[in-house]
Amino acid sequence: MQCALLDTFKAFVEYCEKNHLTYYAGYGTLIGAVRHKGFIPWDDDIDVYMKRADYDRFMALRGTLDGERYGICDILDGDSPYPFAKFYSKTGTIWEYRHFPFVIGPWIDVYPLDEGTRGDAVSEDAYKRLYYAMWKYRKALANVPFKEIMRDISHLNFIDAAIDMVKKLRYTPFQKQYLKEVARCIDVIKGIKGDSLQGYLGGVDNEFFEKRWFDKVDKVPFEDTEIMIPHAYHEILTFWYGDYMTPPPVEDRKPTHGGFYSDLTRTRSLKELMKDPNVLKRKTNHLSLKVIIDEIRHRKGFTLK
Repeated sequence: MQCALLDTFKAFVEYCEKNHLTYYAGYGTLIGAVRHKGFIPWDDDIDVYMKRADYDRFMALRGTLDGERYGICDILDGDSPYPFAKFYSKTGTIWEYRHFPFVIGPWIDVYPLDEGTRGDAVSEDAYKRLYYAMWKYRKALANVPFKEIMRDISHLNFIDAAIDMVKKLRYTPFQKQYLKEVARCIDVIKGIKGDSLQGYLGGVDNEFFEKRWFDKVDKVPFEDTEIMIPHAYHEILTFWYGDYMTPPPVEDRKPTHGGFYSDLTRTRSLKELMKDPNVLKRKTNHLSLKVIIDEIRHRKGFTLK
């Protein structure tokens, strides 16, 4: 997986350099660059930031990509469950979550950096509204076929069946409406001016970075290539992780992005996978109680005027 990701990352960097786009390694990728001069040994994804202006150009210029080998998508395309862009390879197949019908090759997560101000009611309300719109849209997108609901019933998994039926009846019919709501929320956020940068278009609390942290970039080694990181990487990583130079306990050193299905040797479509009984019989954890608690928490926490 890391080899496939690195190849995709090199293509991403080439695309950015060709179009004079500035990106910054983020999250575990930034830790890996600083601490390991490459991947964190147990990491299984790559994350980067882009300021909004570069992010919008990144999306606008995707038609210049080698469409046979790579692609760029984001939530506004109507099938991605992620509130940020992905630069992906068209070689290989990854289906991350069973109930999200979204299948692409190895990808780079590209997070836009939008302005805001920590503690400012307007800024925080805007991100809160986006988070709520995203939550509804993802429920609508997570459509479960009736035959799976009936299978759960036949196996006496009544809670799972009930939750999936509620999603199908309550959220799925309004998928396009929710997506338009997400788009409106993003437009509002793009118009906000503030003294900080919000690093994740998904409503993560308190992730407001200081603007000056992204004033400069440095080029550093990453595996057998070089990538760009924020010059103020220490401030960013300390803010987000604390003591980022000390690895976690051995028992916690494992990948965090478990996938429902992956095959890096061939490219398969969702339609093809849905017809493969060997794929569909794979087990997934529904975590029904967690889903119910999540529903209650969101309805209580996002009562918007």
